[in-house]
Amino acid sequence: MDTTTSIDIVTISSDERTESPKQLKNSSDVFENEKRIMEKYLKNSDVIQFNVGGEIMYTSRASLLHAANSTMTKMLLNQSEQKVSMDKDGNVFLDFNPKLFRHLLEQLRLFEENEYIIFYPPSTPVLTVPFNLMLRKLGLKSAPISDDDIFTFNVGDEIIATKRKTINRISNSKLSKLLLMNKPSDMDQNGRPFLDYDAKLFRHLLSQIQTGQTKNFEAPSIESKTAFNAMLQDLGLISK
Repeated sequence: MDTTTSIDIVTISSDERTESPKQLKNSSDVFENEKRIMEKYLKNSDVIQFNVGGEIMYTSRASLLHAANSTMTKMLLNQSEQKVSMDKDGNVFLDFNPKLFRHLLEQLRLFEENEYIIFYPPSTPVLTVPFNLMLRKLGLKSAPISDDDIFTFNVGDEIIATKRKTINRISNSKLSKLLLMNKPSDMDQNGRPFLDYDAKLFRHLLSQIQTGQTKNFEAPSIESKTAFNAMLQDLGLISK
């Protein structure tokens, strides 16, 4: 009885063991083609990532194209002829206050196609000047100054808002000068001017100014007259 085990021997040709130069070239071409497709996809991606003052932000290509000819858009879409700064991860780096830039982005996202593009500053007076400076550097237009511009103040830990035209009625007061100051000495954590007065008394003062009164302000009550007049004196206003 033959107990010999039959073994099939498979012979592998040299062509099968190694790819031919032609095959290698084809593989390389496929890789390069896939690479070009990926680069094109990344370049034309609808979502743009960038770094503003150390904070990563995102916006859409469509939003940026609302201001297509601006320095900002050319930088973020890598179309700028100027040298653009990059962070360690390859993101375009813009050296601005992230809070100001977010305020800009919030407006940019709301524009319609072919709409005239202008940007309004934050309602906090101290941020108006740096915001407009940022716009200039980015090739964007700021809205013209309007009597209806709204400003907010922190009065005794209560946020109070009023219009520019109200404050301009008392142009020589401490209050009106706050609108022109880059860095008021007293600010809250959100950059609003902080006024250490009774909020109720301050609102009472504003209500009189809103009606056109510029002097001879009256306290809301006899009991509050001393505190009200002290506030007026500090603001450079005249009591009755």
